[in-house]
Amino acid sequence: MSTWISVEKAAVKYGFNKEVIILWAEMKRFPVGYGEPSPVIDERSFQEFIAQMKKGITSEYIDTLEELCIQKTRICDLYAEIIGAQDKELLRQREKIAKIDQIQAAMKMQNDRIVDCKKVFAEYGRPFRDSWLEKLRRSLRRLLADRKS
Repeated sequence: MSTWISVEKAAVKYGFNKEVIILWAEMKRFPVGYGEPSPVIDERSFQEFIAQMKKGITSEYIDTLEELCIQKTRICDLYAEIIGAQDKELLRQREKIAKIDQIQAAMKMQNDRIVDCKKVFAEYGRPFRDSWLEKLRRSLRRLLADRKS
C-alpha cells in the first residue's frame, strides 16, 4: 500500500528543493495528488525515482524535460496572445470612452445654449405681447377675420 506525503515534507525528508519535486511530478515521474493545502506524492514511487536518478540521468528523462519545457512555452505564448488581445480591447474601450466624453461635452454645450435661448425668449417674449405693435397685429387679425366671414 502506498503512502502519500506532502511535497514540503518530502523536500525536508529527502533534501530536495520543493520546486524540483513539483517539476518531477509535472514530468509524471511518480504519482501526485493535488489536494489542499499542497500537493502530495506517493512516497514509495518517489523513493524509486530517486534511486534511478542516483544511477544517472537517462535520455528519456531529458526528452521528457524538453517536452515539458515546450508545453510550458506554448502555454506562455497563449497567455501572451491573450494579454495582447486584452490590451487591444482595452485600447478600443478607452477610445470609445474618449468619443463618448466628447459627445457628452458637445451635448452639454448645446443644452447650455438651449437654456440660454429659452431665457432670452422668456425675457423678450412678454414685453412683445404687451407692446403696441402686438396689439396692432391682433387688431388687424380680427379685422381680417371679420372680413372673410
